[in-house]
Amino acid sequence: MERIGKVEKTEAEWKKILTPEEFYILREKGTERAFSGEYNDHKESGVYRCAGCGLPLFAAEDKFDSGSGWPSYIRPIAPSHVREETDNSLLMRRTEVLCARCGGHQGHVFADGPPPTGLRYCINSASLNFVKTETAVFAGGCFWCMQPPYDKLEGVITTTVGYTGGNTENPDYESVTSGNTGHVEAVRIRFDPEKVSFKTLMAEFWRNINPTMREGQFADIGPQYRPVIFVQNEAQKAEALASREALNKSGRFDRPAAVDIEPAAAFYPAEDYHQSYYQKNPMRYEMYKRGSGRAGYLKRVWGDEGGP
Repeated sequence: MERIGKVEKTEAEWKKILTPEEFYILREKGTERAFSGEYNDHKESGVYRCAGCGLPLFAAEDKFDSGSGWPSYIRPIAPSHVREETDNSLLMRRTEVLCARCGGHQGHVFADGPPPTGLRYCINSASLNFVKTETAVFAGGCFWCMQPPYDKLEGVITTTVGYTGGNTENPDYESVTSGNTGHVEAVRIRFDPEKVSFKTLMAEFWRNINPTMREGQFADIGPQYRPVIFVQNEAQKAEALASREALNKSGRFDRPAAVDIEPAAAFYPAEDYHQSYYQKNPMRYEMYKRGSGRAGYLKRVWGDEGGP
């Protein structure tokens, strides 16, 4: 599991930083009135954080109108960001949803949601704070190696590894590694544009790949490992083209960049064991990064700037 640090405070300390309604819901497991919450009909693009500690919990793209009167989501932003416990209050058996970092009560999850999860995370608005975000998606070979560089950047809210650019729905690792689905391994980055720019994310991308390789990256050769920048809009496309041109003019490489720039496609999160792999299996990750040739190449080309 991804390592989530704990936030622990006394009741008095929580009361100092939370509004009375936030304290009632987060710390006393209360429930706001149906249809009264700020985010019930909220439709902006972004991320919903825990109002107690700021941990990202849900993404706007996973929100749906359940008609229940509370914000509803098909999944958490990452499985490790929430904790679920049995709740036997009110003479019924339910599954409570809590923030994994501070233990703040969020709501409950029910098995009556839409596909693809069939779940409905029924959450109190007052337990959340919304942050507008933008999205960037980069494919740079094995996605294990593309998550750490972005996790360390200030302004990056979440990173998720997954599959994109293919011609089938809901691919899994086995089908993608066959090379027949058209998907590539990629990292999706949700970021606060007021704290980090797409230009900065692009620079980090170049410093973590071999841009002259088209058919894969380092020891990983195949269509699922080809490097691609998936742009979300015309502004990102213009920045990506300019960044690639600047790299070609820099004289750092003896061949032009072979990285394609393509419109963003459906992104499918990879299996949980792939998420934050470098944290879950640090020794195996380091062995792979060195053995694949990535670590040595980045050191030779970029020095201390290359890689995390």
